[in-house]
Amino acid sequence: MKRNKKPKIWRWILLGIIIIVVWVNLKTTITMNDTITLKQGDTLQTLIQDLSWKQKMSVKWYIRKHDIDLSKLDIGSYIFSGEYTSQTFVETIVAGPKYQYQTIKILEWWSIYDIDSALSAKWYISAGEYISFVTNQSIIQKYQQRYAFLTNISWLKSLEGFLYPDTYSVDKDKNILDQLVYLQLQAFKTKVWDAVEDQALSFDLSWYDTIKMASIVEKEEKSSKNKPTVAGILIKRFQLGTLIGADISLCYFFEKPYKECTPSFIGQHVSDTNNPYNTRTLKWLPPQPISNPAIGTIKAVLDYEKTDYLFYLHDSNGGIHYGRTLQEHNQNKNMYL
Repeated sequence: MKRNKKPKIWRWILLGIIIIVVWVNLKTTITMNDTITLKQGDTLQTLIQDLSWKQKMSVKWYIRKHDIDLSKLDIGSYIFSGEYTSQTFVETIVAGPKYQYQTIKILEWWSIYDIDSALSAKWYISAGEYISFVTNQSIIQKYQQRYAFLTNISWLKSLEGFLYPDTYSVDKDKNILDQLVYLQLQAFKTKVWDAVEDQALSFDLSWYDTIKMASIVEKEEKSSKNKPTVAGILIKRFQLGTLIGADISLCYFFEKPYKECTPSFIGQHVSDTNNPYNTRTLKWLPPQPISNPAIGTIKAVLDYEKTDYLFYLHDSNGGIHYGRTLQEHNQNKNMYL
């Protein structure tokens, strides 16, 4: 019998691999004149996405061959200018971004006083700078000309309510406030206004009153499941002309972070009729929002749940209990407080 002289399939595969390795390791040049900015969560792929297949393979082969860990890259601007080998291209990446970016997290339910306190505690700004910036009438008017969600509000004391809570990256070498406030308003446009504009403009409340109500719901209820019900209760009270009765709202008048608004502090001021933010004594919404609500809370107000409830309270474990009448509400107080 004649022996089959055809090489086995694995030999062809091995030969193909060898050819690819040799081809990739031939002198590969990368010409790039670009600045690529990495944001939170971006990977190496963002930096090499415009390279040719051979260039990508050469870079990845060099990284693997030299056991270089690029699984976590610093956010910021990576500047490429000129001609690179795979080695010098990787070395440019390892050297890090030209411009370092600072990550700033703005939490849901924070007011401008909370944001100012958090930023100044980390030495990003001096105390009071953020507050002064977002209450500056020249800056407010500039943004009113840019964003439709601000244009129809005739009296706007500050940008409170529209400074969207999220995680942002700002250039540490530039004006942090300018960048941050722009990013917050842009996020509000993208995540809120573009999503709910038609519904918001046809809602029971005016657009600004809707944001005011959402800012109260954001402070009153943390559970996304319960927010539509709480919103429904507060809206019903407002429409009936009764007291909205949200304890937390009175604290905004004192221009302090909410961590200083303790139950004892509220108890001392709950009967104050001179506080325009005290919804326990005045039958209207506050003059402006008391926090910066997220899209989930704003949608909870726009899609509020209609119920027979007029009252709610939270027990010591954070559970919520509803009442249809004052009698039921008082019973819940006796049972859960």
